[in-house]
Amino acid sequence: MRGFSSLAIVLALGSVASAAAITQTQNFNGTPNFNSVLTFQEFDDQSGSLTLQSIEVIFSVTVTGGQLVLDNDGDDPASGTFEFGAKGSISSTDVSLVDGSSQPVTDELESIHSQAFSLDGNVGDGSGDYDPSSPDGMSYDGGTENDSDSGFVGSHVFGQYTGTSTYDITASLSQWQDFGGISGIEWAVSPVSASGSVRVIYNYIPEPASLGLLCLGGLALIRRRRR
Repeated sequence: MRGFSSLAIVLALGSVASAAAITQTQNFNGTPNFNSVLTFQEFDDQSGSLTLQSIEVIFSVTVTGGQLVLDNDGDDPASGTFEFGAKGSISSTDVSLVDGSSQPVTDELESIHSQAFSLDGNVGDGSGDYDPSSPDGMSYDGGTENDSDSGFVGSHVFGQYTGTSTYDITASLSQWQDFGGISGIEWAVSPVSASGSVRVIYNYIPEPASLGLLCLGGLALIRRRRR
């Protein structure tokens, strides 16, 4: 039983040593359209004593508020589906944000509300008044919409992330509204507010020699305790 316990402790030490991570999170906020430049620290492999196993990138966007007004100034009824919110993407000129297949590590985000609408033909109002009154008009007051995506950077570009300096990732947010471009509909918008984050996670392990020394140290500690 004692031998089993000693082995379990050594294995636990090795497991802890092999599951280390460094997490960096940079936040942004504003009114689309905007670009937010976010700075991250490179992975310091400490002269080769740490081995980078994976790089995970997590991108998230939340939008709130805003207002969309639709006003049918055409003679005929109009119906369709509107979308309202913001779209976001990340890019960098310092590092490659691609996965193992050289595809974008995260997709474009769409923090968007979508809803069907049906408007009667024009009822007395004129062009350019953007009247939200029914039955030929409507307004939508924006709520909260979220979207996020994550992925792992391809190992073929790990070298771009390794060092003791920094690199920048740009989060780009744009206002989004769409009603299908139906002829005769006028629209007006008050933009949403947007916030979000980009998170970079380095998962790494010490070199095999370091792991061996750690386990030997654990055995030595067990022996001393037995004595």
